[in-house]
Order: sequence, then C-alpha cells, then structure tokens
Amino acid sequence: MSQPQATFGRVIALGQDVQPDEYLLDAEVCTIGRAPTCAIVVRRNIVSRLHARIERDGPRYLLHDSGSANGTFVNGQRLTHPHMLQDGDGIGLGTAIPLLRFSDPDPTFVPSGRLRYDDAELRFTLDQQPIELTPSQFRLLKHLYQHAGSLCTRESCAQAIWGRDYDPGLDAAALDRTIANLRGVLRQIDPEFDGIATRRGTGYQLNI
Repeated sequence: MSQPQATFGRVIALGQDVQPDEYLLDAEVCTIGRAPTCAIVVRRNIVSRLHARIERDGPRYLLHDSGSANGTFVNGQRLTHPHMLQDGDGIGLGTAIPLLRFSDPDPTFVPSGRLRYDDAELRFTLDQQPIELTPSQFRLLKHLYQHAGSLCTRESCAQAIWGRDYDPGLDAAALDRTIANLRGVLRQIDPEFDGIATRRGTGYQLNI
C-alpha cells in the first residue's frame, strides 16, 4: 500500500526557471540539476547538470551536493556535508539566494527523546534543563542532532567543529577530547545519559 501523500515532504520552486513548480518527495532519491533527466530541472548556467540530490530516510530528508561546480546552499550557508532538511529551509544552487523551499509535512514533529534543540534561541536542553556548551561542543552537538540516528563520520564532525577537512594526525586527539567533554557535560545533567555512541574507526551516532 502506498504512503499517503500528506506524509511526504515537498519542494517548492521559487523561480520561473525551476520546473516543476512543486515536487512531492515520494521517491527514495530526488535529483536536482540542469539536465532534463533530473526530477527537478533548473535552467541556469551556474547550475551543474547533476547539482544536488535529496535522499529520503523515513520521515527525514537529507540534502547532498553532488559535486557541483558552484556549490549548494541552505539558508545562505554553503553545504560541506549532508544536511537534514527542516521545514522552511531555502535551498540555493550555485548561489546563496534560494531557488527552492523545503516544506515539511509535519513541522510540529519533535524527537521523542529528552534532548531538544530550540532553533530560535540556539539552545539545547536535556530533561528541560539548558545545556551550557562551548562553541566547539555546540557545533558538534548540533551536527550530531541534525543527523540523529545516522552515522556522523569523524571527517564530518571535524568539518562541523572547525570548518575544515579532517587531518588524522592533527585532529584525532582533539576530536576525541571534544566528544569526551561533550559527554561529560551531558552527564552532569543526567549521569545515566549515554546518547552518543562511538562507531570505532568511523565516527559517532546520536540516539535520542
């Protein structure tokens, strides 16, 4: 039995050179680019033939840049790793100006766990208690939270924390310390909280 349309996300076109005007994200992968074979076609020279893709993972949608020449942007920020789309996100292709808008079928959905993120206040809470984080800890926790339930590689975590490529010789120990310190902060609020799992040799996964 097919899933009701109302449960799927949608992408809304914000320009006349984007077709179709609205696209239902009911397939596993939605391709975006200048090529006429893409699910969403953007007829602009700054857009690569296969520019980006949106992959569906249950109720979540991950936006990936597909090696485009001019980059993929979300809310004005260039993607350096896959981004979990949230209701109202503006997607720019080759420029920070959004050409697409993501619409969540259920924007009031929140994770069932005790860890929460308030985007308006830029604040995390655990068991309704504010979490005091350093800037590095905040960037790391936000990255893990945006990809909750999925593996975040050491490379993507380093990119989220320091905004650059991961150098094992330089960054391995620093990343381990940041993870350990973040766990320590969370356990100060709840000594039994063990939501950050280590995937040895590959990365980390936040379970909430």
